[in-house]
Amino acid sequence: MPARLLLVDDHTLFRTGLRLIVEDHPEVAAIAEAGSVADACAQSRADIDLVLLDIQMPGMSGLDGLRLLRQHCPRARIVLVSASVAPDAVHEAWLRGADGFLFKSASGDDILNAITLALAGQPCFPVPLGGAASAGTARPAGTPTLTARQLDVLELLCTGKPNKVIARDLGLSENTVRVHVAAIFAQLGVNSRSAALLTAQRMGLCTPQFHDAT
Repeated sequence: MPARLLLVDDHTLFRTGLRLIVEDHPEVAAIAEAGSVADACAQSRADIDLVLLDIQMPGMSGLDGLRLLRQHCPRARIVLVSASVAPDAVHEAWLRGADGFLFKSASGDDILNAITLALAGQPCFPVPLGGAASAGTARPAGTPTLTARQLDVLELLCTGKPNKVIARDLGLSENTVRVHVAAIFAQLGVNSRSAALLTAQRMGLCTPQFHDAT
């Protein structure tokens, strides 16, 4: 289904630039804007699927307003956006229950990929987070946080099978497989299937086996 986004940032210029990037996403149908958490809540958009929320804003910050926004946009995934590149900021966003984190310095491709992951219900943090969530700790840097289904996809990807065959073998749609592959690439920090194979092999996540893909 086409997605509805809400951009929340007090800088009009940044919102305009972000909007130009987001408009290129094939799953985005409509984009609303707000200059503050209060403005966003006043719109009461229950149909919003994804909120890109700036952390540093006058009045209520994005971190403090996250829970409030969830009440006004109950079905939305919320990704925090920040100019800070401090790992502590990413970790704090994760602890507060954000669904993802984007640096304002991220490339257009990184932003679009994060939106794909968020709309698919996947976390989209720039570093692997998770592990002992109840203890409020992050996994060591460099440790991928792949789901069981993503590991299934990765195992078949490592055999050289294309998305169509992976979809058939796992009983998934090709689009779902593409989303999982994008998530795997993001977690492994790669941008190609060959690089994913080499990185996964180095991490001990798969053993390459080359089969006929027909």
